[in-house]
Amino acid sequence: MRSTYDARSARHGWQMERGLIQVYTGNGKGKTSAAWGQALRAAGHGLKVAVVRFLKPDDSGEVRAAERLAPLIAVFGESSAYDPRLDQHDSPRVRRDDRRNFDLAKQIILSGEYDMVVLDEINFVIHYGHVNEIEMRGLFRRRPAHLELVLTGRNAPQWLLDEADLVTEMVDIKHPSQRGIPAREGIEY
Repeated sequence: MRSTYDARSARHGWQMERGLIQVYTGNGKGKTSAAWGQALRAAGHGLKVAVVRFLKPDDSGEVRAAERLAPLIAVFGESSAYDPRLDQHDSPRVRRDDRRNFDLAKQIILSGEYDMVVLDEINFVIHYGHVNEIEMRGLFRRRPAHLELVLTGRNAPQWLLDEADLVTEMVDIKHPSQRGIPAREGIEY
């Protein structure tokens, strides 16, 4: 992929000519970690990154790390601290938070201010119907041409897989939780 220099991107000296859509999905661990890895790589090259978090607690290791990397990586999104074990995806609070975060994500994407935007756990939000296919496809079409868009979460719908330029499915072959080992701070969150 070629890079070009222009006045708008003078803050880092270049921008991607064409941004792609990446999707990380599946039941295995690592979707958010892969997206944060992309964000770190982009920031390391001077690109400006925004991460909008859906359905996640606010106090995670990645948020703490991003605070240290500001302003190269900015984190947005208020979380309802959704817990999938409680099947609370359709609560009014979760729906409200999802809509507010999606509206914020649209503003961030359409602003043209960022080179990469990560929508962490947006696939769940789409799966639950809090954001629909028409809204997402419209956002894809209206995004700035240089913007790399990274979407994570289980249950990515087929239309999204078809639309994406890169799709990775994380497969859960073996996980410590299967042996009763709880999520560990600094490793799983």
